[in-house]
Amino acid sequence: MDVVTIGETMTVFTSNEEGPLRQARSFSMKFGGAESNVAIGLSRLGHRSR
Repeated sequence: MDVVTIGETMTVFTSNEEGPLRQARSFSMKFGGAESNVAIGLSRLGHRSR
């Protein structure tokens, strides 16, 4: 391993529409959490991360 991160992975839901959140009909789901984002970014750059 090149890098090991310790933290929690979260899910971020983002509205696909403009306007009040309570009126949104669809959402996008992405990964959140600084540690997870760093591990994903390093992996895309060719490093072995966990």
